[in-house]
Amino acid sequence: MMRTACAMALALTCLGTVARAEDCGALKQLNSIDLVKPNPSRALIPVSLNGIPKLFLLDTGGDTSGISGEVARELQLVEHEAQGVKMLDLYGHASNNYVSIEKFTVGRLNGQDIHLAVEPDPNFGRGTRYVGIFAPDLMGRYDVEIDFGTYKMNYFSTDHCPGKVVYWPHSALAVLPFTFHRRHIRFTVKVDGKELTAEMDTGSPNTSMRDEAAKRLFDLAPDSPGNIPLNQQGMAAAFGRAFGTLDFEGVAVTNPHVIIMPDLVGRKDPNNIQQTGDRARMSDDLDDRPDMLIGMDILRKLHLYIAFDESRMFISEASTPRNPSMPPTSDAAASANATHQ
Repeated sequence: MMRTACAMALALTCLGTVARAEDCGALKQLNSIDLVKPNPSRALIPVSLNGIPKLFLLDTGGDTSGISGEVARELQLVEHEAQGVKMLDLYGHASNNYVSIEKFTVGRLNGQDIHLAVEPDPNFGRGTRYVGIFAPDLMGRYDVEIDFGTYKMNYFSTDHCPGKVVYWPHSALAVLPFTFHRRHIRFTVKVDGKELTAEMDTGSPNTSMRDEAAKRLFDLAPDSPGNIPLNQQGMAAAFGRAFGTLDFEGVAVTNPHVIIMPDLVGRKDPNNIQQTGDRARMSDDLDDRPDMLIGMDILRKLHLYIAFDESRMFISEASTPRNPSMPPTSDAAASANATHQ
């Protein structure tokens, strides 16, 4: 989901202490989490809410972590109205409520008094195994590695030699600068040779492009020859398109199928009033939305290391899934074996 919100006070602290080197050094692993894979288009992360185990959707396309309103009521969490904060999704829903979790745990990391937004979609999570969203607001204080080959997510200290983070074997490697734009991971990609702004969105099963960008860069409309008709989430104007290449500065995906989506952000918000000015616009309009969202249909083929302090993302092909008969490598051994690229 794409959403916009003011910053909430969210922090996670590590159980135990980690020595900080005077000079840059090797990677120091702080946490390791086995993601849950209900299907190829989803990555779920086990969390604990006040001691109660739950599954959240890993969603790098969100900026603020959230919880289903139905589950918040089930856990008897008190909803508060946030001032100056509004959560929006791609399908027009809006909300400005949040709840507070006294103890939030993920792997070996604990957080106290964590605020979770109440998801704007009243049907969020129904019929699925997840009850909330785990967004980059719970990642940005660390380096985060996600390998969709093994469905493993690791947290590393940001205290290491710049750029010396890729310790796994790989055939191709892209080093992609990004901005942490409103806590969205934004970067530039090339689609059939044309540059587009994109955001990484593990919460979306599909890669999508805004209809405005499709028209501006490729002269595509719903009735263009070669389109793939579809009805995505009830949006009759959405359609599919197969492009030639999607290039992450050295790691390319061939024949990506992209959903061209109309802009519905804020359309179901009762407070989305019209404003006057140079042009008619909605109060929920954002002038700098990305051209594309890179979804799980592409991300599930990749191994990612997101170095937030360096504003660089390292991308290779996903690792070969581990043989289930082989014992997993311990966190300590994995950290000790991490070597410089």
